[in-house]
Amino acid sequence: MLMRPMYSGVMVIDGNRIRFSMDDWQDMLAIKTLRQALRQIAAQMFRHPGYRLPTHQLKWMDIWEKIFAYHEESTAGVKK
Repeated sequence: MLMRPMYSGVMVIDGNRIRFSMDDWQDMLAIKTLRQALRQIAAQMFRHPGYRLPTHQLKWMDIWEKIFAYHEESTAGVKK
């Protein structure tokens, strides 16, 4: 019998204002890691405005831009 790890499958943001249901724990871990990296980048940008981001943070920003561009392309023909 194959046992899967237990997890709630729900990510809560901003004190229950936003809730996302996840199908897989790997998806949840990926989103949590990306969120943490973007939070660190935003904190650094506020602390040191005008300074260039380190290479590892630029890679995280590139990942975020790709996700955002994909979302814009996939919703381009959808009316709001």
